[in-house]
Amino acid sequence: MNIAFVGQKGIPAHGGGVENYVDNIATRLARRGHDVWAYTRDNYAPAQEDYKGVRTIATPGLHGKNVDAITHSFTAILHAFTLPKLDVIHINSVGPALLTPIAKLGFFVKGLVTGHQTKVVFTFHSADWHHGKWSPFAKTMLRLGARMGCVFADEVVTVSKSLRNVALKEFGCEATYIPNGTNIYRVTSDKELAKFGLERRGYIVFIARLVKHKNAHVLVKAFRHMKKRYGKKLVIVGGSANTDDYVAYLKDLVAGDPDIMMLGHQSGRTLKQLFANAACYVLPSSSEGLSISLLEAGSYGLPIVISSIRENREVVEDNGYVARTNSYKDLAAKLEDVFSDYRTALEKAEALQDEVKFHYSWKNIVRAFEKVYERDSFEHRGEPVRVTTQFVYE
Repeated sequence: MNIAFVGQKGIPAHGGGVENYVDNIATRLARRGHDVWAYTRDNYAPAQEDYKGVRTIATPGLHGKNVDAITHSFTAILHAFTLPKLDVIHINSVGPALLTPIAKLGFFVKGLVTGHQTKVVFTFHSADWHHGKWSPFAKTMLRLGARMGCVFADEVVTVSKSLRNVALKEFGCEATYIPNGTNIYRVTSDKELAKFGLERRGYIVFIARLVKHKNAHVLVKAFRHMKKRYGKKLVIVGGSANTDDYVAYLKDLVAGDPDIMMLGHQSGRTLKQLFANAACYVLPSSSEGLSISLLEAGSYGLPIVISSIRENREVVEDNGYVARTNSYKDLAAKLEDVFSDYRTALEKAEALQDEVKFHYSWKNIVRAFEKVYERDSFEHRGEPVRVTTQFVYE
């Protein structure tokens, strides 16, 4: 099949859940023999003729938090109209999904002329209109984008069961659930920790974009509220996502505390070792789609503390510790539960690791997408996907 991905900032991914999602799916599809294009913003990553089998195409857009995604997605869709015999255009995120009617109409007309139909697929990653960084107008447009994607796409995929419920209840859309995934790495080294003055199992880690709804500030307050820190440091890994004011607020919040470190954006070997050698991973967010960072933490067998939002509980279930969302006192109590009985915390972590390796495998996820791309959407839109005779995403 010929498949094009639109809506992401670009690939190779430099952090960001949507970019990691597209990077992992697109490159695996290419490895399985498909011809794959992925659009990239000219201010994010350069075009490449061959990135792991994927051709990346840079198209222009207006720069700025409120216009970057929509203008770049528009030029990407216009370019996609020129691709010969495109079988699937896969639109990612609710902002770019505002353009789903244009993609649908344009490819319908092209199909009448050429006799080759292109399927429009929309992945609903997150209910972004709940995120605090957006203005009221932007939130309205993001919610409208979700509606446009749900109404006009031939297939709608949600990355969590909770979002599938949102699609149905708010937009009357029967969507197919195919989760985010994670790579499974075996990391035994801790050499990268030395440059930060960290030791194996000597720190609690938060790894996410520094945006307000991820609640890094709640974690800082919880860490300071713990009755006993058990000799652990708090390490915050992540950078700004057009949220420089919030990052500055966090830096002021942690100033003067030698037990709290902000390491900025990390990647590659360093990021893997920060995950693998942590004593505990915490995700106290108030809004998520389905966090790839959470899945990565689960894959490393880390004890995990999460907020009580449905999207986080969907992953962890009984194999972690759940704190009330936005409550730093309850989050502190759950951290104390982890370290006061660390053996039990590790047993829970091992059980979660087994679940993540099976249910959130990119291999299974890519096979599921192939079935969605290939099936008759008039008859099967929104139906669960059977990956093997034993395994169904439902």
